[in-house]
This record gives sequence, C-alpha cells and structure tokens, in this order.
Amino acid sequence: MPSILFINRVYPPDSGATARVLQHVAETFVRAEWEVTILATAGGKADAGTVIRNGVTVVRVGTLFSKSSLLARALGYALMIPSLLVHALMLPRADVVVTKTDPPMLLVLGPFLRVLKGSILIHWAQDLYPEVAEEAGVFGRGGIVAGLIRGVSTASLKVHHRVVSVGRCMSGMLVRRGISPARVVLIPNLGMEDDIRMLPRSGNPFRASHGIPEEAFVIEYSGNLGRAHEFETVLEAARLLQERGEEVLLLVVGEGPSLPGVERGVAAMGLRNVRFFPSQPGCVLSESLGAGDLHLVTMRGGMSGLVVPSKFYGILAAGRPCLFVGPVDSEVARVISEVGCGMAFPNGDAEGVAKAISAYRENPDRVAAEGRNGRGWLMGQRTAGERLLEAASGLVEGR
Repeated sequence: MPSILFINRVYPPDSGATARVLQHVAETFVRAEWEVTILATAGGKADAGTVIRNGVTVVRVGTLFSKSSLLARALGYALMIPSLLVHALMLPRADVVVTKTDPPMLLVLGPFLRVLKGSILIHWAQDLYPEVAEEAGVFGRGGIVAGLIRGVSTASLKVHHRVVSVGRCMSGMLVRRGISPARVVLIPNLGMEDDIRMLPRSGNPFRASHGIPEEAFVIEYSGNLGRAHEFETVLEAARLLQERGEEVLLLVVGEGPSLPGVERGVAAMGLRNVRFFPSQPGCVLSESLGAGDLHLVTMRGGMSGLVVPSKFYGILAAGRPCLFVGPVDSEVARVISEVGCGMAFPNGDAEGVAKAISAYRENPDRVAAEGRNGRGWLMGQRTAGERLLEAASGLVEGR
C-alpha cells in the first residue's frame, strides 16, 4: 500500500479553505487505498496528539502560534517550521510527502525529507512567497529579506519532483521563477464544493433568520478578508449605489485582518446598505451563499499569479454569478470570461462595478443563466483530489 504524508498548519475541525481542501484530497487518497497521514498543529479546535478521522491518521503538534499581532504571527510561523520538521522525521517514512503554504516557507522541509527519508516531494502552492508578503506591504519589495526568502524558496522548489499551482497565472509565475514547466502541475482547488447545494433565492433560511427582505437584491462577499483582497473599489461602488437610491444590500460574511478597515470605511462613508456577519459553519454554507443574488471576489492589483481565491468555486457551486475586482489576467477573471458566469473589473473601477450591479438587478434572467453556467462548468471539472492522486501515483509508479 503506497503512503503519503501531508504537512499543513490546519486540518478539520480547524476552519479555513486550506483545511477543507486538504481534507477532501486526503480522503480521496484513502478511498484509493493509500495510507494517509496528516501532520498539523494543535490549538483552536483540536488538541495535540494522534487521532484517526475517516481513515486519515492526523498527528497534531503543539506550537506557540498566535495571531495577536503581525510580529507574533511571524515568530509563530518561524518556530513552527523546525517543529514540524522534527516531527516529520520521527514519523514512518512516506512514499510521498506533500507540503502546503501554511505556514509560509513550509517548502523548506522538502530537501531535508528527500535526503533523510528518500521521499518523493510535492509542494502544493496555495500562495507564492515572498511575493505575497511584498504586495501586502509586510516587508519592502526587492529588499534584502525578500531576496533571501526568494532565493531559499526557489532553491527548495527546484528540489521537489512536482510543484502544484492552483491557477494558470500561478503556473506562469513559477516558470518565471526558474521551475521547469515539466514539474509544474495545474490543480485548482476544486472538490470541497460537493456539499454546496444550489438553492432558490425565495424562501432562503439565511435571509429569513436575519431579517433580509425577500425582494432585496443582495450582493455578497463571503469568506476571508485577507491582506491579498482589495475592498476600496467595492465600498466606493456601494457609496455610488446608495447615492443613486438603488435598492441593493451588500452583505460582508466573514472575518480576517482586513475586516476592521472595512468596518471603518463603511462608517466613514456613512454606508447604510452594508451589513456584516461572522463566518458561517460549513453546515449552513449552501444557505448563506444562496442568500446572495450576486457575489463578489476581490484581489489586490499585484496579486495575479500569487494567489487564487478559492471562495470563487464555492460561489459557482451555489449557482450565483460573480463580480471579480482585481487583475484581469488572473485565473478567476479568465474562468469568468471563458464560462460566462459573471464580470471582471480592474481595481478602482467602482463606476463599472456599480453599473454592473444595477444591470444584474434589472435582469433576473441573466442572474439565473450565469449562475447555471458557473455551476454547470464546475460540476464538469475533475476534483483536486483526483488530479493530485493521478500525479502522485505516476511518480510512485515511475520510481
């Protein structure tokens, strides 16, 4: 029986997109009769120790990780990597080791595990560092720190047998980093949407329980409000719609480091057409996503190829069109154009976003048709688990 070890900071019952997609992939390997182990961290909803969940052996190690400040987070990440390495070396040898990007720079474990364990290495890149940190302003662009991290990151990537990208824009960025195109495998974060149902807008339980009128046209942002996301364009569009007396409501459903800034922006602009809700549990995701007539996904201007918002696929699963604000060459913008499931706008085009919202509001048939387009395309795609299983199996068989 072939064996595989996945290393990532979080795994369910911890929340987060990387946790959910990792669970989907791990359980796909279990069904294919692989021996699957997850090495993750304790804290949050899970304690240190070893448990078996749905055939997956989950090993959790204690850490000092804290989100209390940017410095505390960075220090926690730095201490986490050697701790995970020590525990990975203590585990039985796995035929394949897969590292993700939570924490950043987890890929540096790969060379050690290849030399000391002889494992096949796959790095599953959800983000690219240090570029993401540079774009988010965590440290200076092109400085000594960034250069050092980029050099170490690129050297580590070249040791891996395969590097998984989650979008075509990211594949191009990896090749420009010097990674051989033959080693880059495109695997979008598809598959964790299987339990999201397409619900009609009428009689939606989320709307009813939160007093959102049946007739209200709702634009929804659902998911993490991270440093890679841009909200100025969205808030300005909301201001324009309010100024013009448009009967629309923007729901912001989620949490993250950018949430306080968004709340301050709403207050400063006097927006009465914005409401905030906390992150919703997975068991009500169909209802919460179905509460929106139209959904938003945003990215900062320089993030193309560095991140691909996985919330986009949940929107398509819910059967809702998507308005994307961000780089027009990114994966999300490309899928929207190819599938016909929404519209894409460059950062700063608040007028375009506002006009698009008005046009969708006046044309419910278009809303329904584009929602069906997106869900139909999504249901026809192979999942991340199937694609990664194929890649890993090929490497094991070819050894």
